Amino acid sequence: MPQPVFYDPKKKRWVRLRLLFNVLGVTVAALIVFFVVSVSLSPEQLPKIVLKEQGRKLRALKEHARRPAPLVKTTHRKTKSSASDVVLNSDEGIRAGFYVTWDAASFVSLKQYYPQIDILFAEWLHVLGPDGNVQGVDAANQLFGVAPNGSPVRSVDDKVMPFLKSEKAAVDVVPLINNFDPVRRQWLNNIGEFLSNEEGRRNFRAQLLRFLAGDRYKGAAIDFEEIPLSAQPGFRALITELGQDLHARGLKLYVNVPVMDKDYDYAVLAANSDGLVIMNYDQHQTTSAPGPLAAQDWFISNVEQAIRDIPRDKIICGVGNYGYDWSIDRRSGHVSRVENNTVQDAWLHAHESESDIELDSDSLNASWESAPSPCGGWARKTAPCGRSGTIRGKPALNKSSGTFPPARMWTAKATVKFSM
Repeated sequence: MPQPVFYDPKKKRWVRLRLLFNVLGVTVAALIVFFVVSVSLSPEQLPKIVLKEQGRKLRALKEHARRPAPLVKTTHRKTKSSASDVVLNSDEGIRAGFYVTWDAASFVSLKQYYPQIDILFAEWLHVLGPDGNVQGVDAANQLFGVAPNGSPVRSVDDKVMPFLKSEKAAVDVVPLINNFDPVRRQWLNNIGEFLSNEEGRRNFRAQLLRFLAGDRYKGAAIDFEEIPLSAQPGFRALITELGQDLHARGLKLYVNVPVMDKDYDYAVLAANSDGLVIMNYDQHQTTSAPGPLAAQDWFISNVEQAIRDIPRDKIICGVGNYGYDWSIDRRSGHVSRVENNTVQDAWLHAHESESDIELDSDSLNASWESAPSPCGGWARKTAPCGRSGTIRGKPALNKSSGTFPPARMWTAKATVKFSM
């Protein structure tokens, strides 16, 4: 039987290996001793580093010094009176913007652009049932009552108001109430039940007034959508009642309304409010074929009609500030899916698709289309089947609207919006 290669029954290799280790150990020890002795007995001293004495003590930067400086206040205002007290569409232009809690870019944009806006519509409150209870949403995206009867008023914001106060910003904050469910991310179609419920309207008004008394708010903005024709009398009654409540307390009321909709009594709504925000966008939307969000001729036509239907000093022109992404099935040629995107998302999708963004010379709206997909249709590289995208937006044409740098302005759904 052959012996293992390293088999050494007499341990001759171990004797030689141990001797080698001993020699290495003595050598390393000698080198260490030599190094220590030479350093300690050396007469030469290392030169000293001459540093200039610090003239002042260092301190940590404060939070406001770390962020980019906000833009300077523009000269569109001619007086120092409160923006909500200025007559709309007079010689003094007023800029307004919408703030939303579900987009982090909204607060970032506010911090940079607040010197350029006058009124901030803050989307904080929601009415989701016929009882008229006013609800907010917390950081965990959970709904809560903001002013339930018999309980203290709960705060819906811990950023916007403290920030504006710390900056001594001349911005009128107007909380906005809508029928959008922030948890399910959808507009509710039961708003008619609330508007037709007199007790629900009374409860809503009482809770809203309690909430508004909790801070230095300038009024309220109503954005109820998908109101059925049968509930229009209740809607007019609510605006009339709420307008009386707010005006008696020196507060303002603003109402979002669709453009050229014969179901709405613009005269009554304008007479009982301080401004109607005409939602001059969604020429094409989730139920239509791809197209401009607000083509130039369509946009101007709506403004001209609004001037005929609404007193000029009550018109606030809304500007679309978001994008739609239509998915098209090449085989059928029909829209298979539509997504509502922030403008940042729309730019990103176009970049991922290696598609050029084009400004249509007729509609003056921007759009993009991706290359044909092997699976049939138009597709981004990240999409399994067909897609085309359209980014729609316009600068404001009315003095009571906001005009801001496009790259900053185009974000989330907005009207009179500068971002956010």
